[in-house]
Amino acid sequence: MAALGFTSCLKKEEYPIEPVIRWESYAVLSDANGYDSLSFLTISYTDGDGDIGLLNRDTVAPYKYNLFVKMLQMKNGSLQEIVFPDTNLNFNGRIPLLTPPGSNKNIKGEIEMMIEIYFARPILLSDTIAFDLYIMDRALHKSNVVSSPLLLVRKP
Repeated sequence: MAALGFTSCLKKEEYPIEPVIRWESYAVLSDANGYDSLSFLTISYTDGDGDIGLLNRDTVAPYKYNLFVKMLQMKNGSLQEIVFPDTNLNFNGRIPLLTPPGSNKNIKGEIEMMIEIYFARPILLSDTIAFDLYIMDRALHKSNVVSSPLLLVRKP
């Protein structure tokens, strides 16, 4: 009975209904030649109504993607977005449905995304890159944009 009373006094964490993200980390894997090939971006998130994530059937805009990633490269002393000649190529991703069961929908956690850097090699002119990321929830609330630190890439 005492434990029940104690837990009922604990305050539930509450977050805004708009997702909030924070940059956490970056890791990289190299290919057999020692060039960076795959990168792993990690962000943390909170969301007050737990409506982050897409279902498999969500395949058309505005629900085609819910994790948006811009890759930037250092050119002439400033970061510029890498734009692929093929407009169908991008680094955006899909977060699966994260809505928890029960009445408390506040959620927090981490999302790790794999980026295939080798796709950018033909147009990557710099060895210094960065990423800008944001997410959107099912109600189309856009999170804040987070930027990675400057990252060095080993490339051919």
